[in-house]
Amino acid sequence: MEMKLGPLGDYSVGEKWEETGHDKISHIFVNYGKTSVKSIQFGYVENGALVMSKRHGQKADEEDSTRIVRLNHETEFVTGISGEKSYSHLSSLTFHTNERKHLVFEAEFDLSRERRPPTREFHSGIHDRREFGGFFGSYSNWSFHSLGLYIRPILSGVQTIKQEDV
Repeated sequence: MEMKLGPLGDYSVGEKWEETGHDKISHIFVNYGKTSVKSIQFGYVENGALVMSKRHGQKADEEDSTRIVRLNHETEFVTGISGEKSYSHLSSLTFHTNERKHLVFEAEFDLSRERRPPTREFHSGIHDRREFGGFFGSYSNWSFHSLGLYIRPILSGVQTIKQEDV
């Protein structure tokens, strides 16, 4: 049973995507401009080799920057995300793991003219790598709009008898 946690941002806008079936994330590549995240891509370890996911979002241009988050895929796993949404795009993004927080991007705001958007956080309570199910989100030609997590709760000693749609 997988559950969605989040998303950060506006999931109703743009093309939807999912990245599931991998739990040993070794790299997270985030491309960003001055005001927002542009794209995201994941690196996984499978059979001792690095496997790259599809890039979700816009192609990088000359003015964009890239941040690579390196995870210790043997012991470190994603437990949550936090960030800000400004208008219809993500203006900051942090990945939370069982070992630390990785701030990937934070847009600068002219605080004399505008307030920072409120930060939203999604903490899954994951304590076991097997509970991480993947990511989902949305993007369009002009922006990366949302990011969320799939989680698979594991209850030790409890059998799931029936799943009801809520």
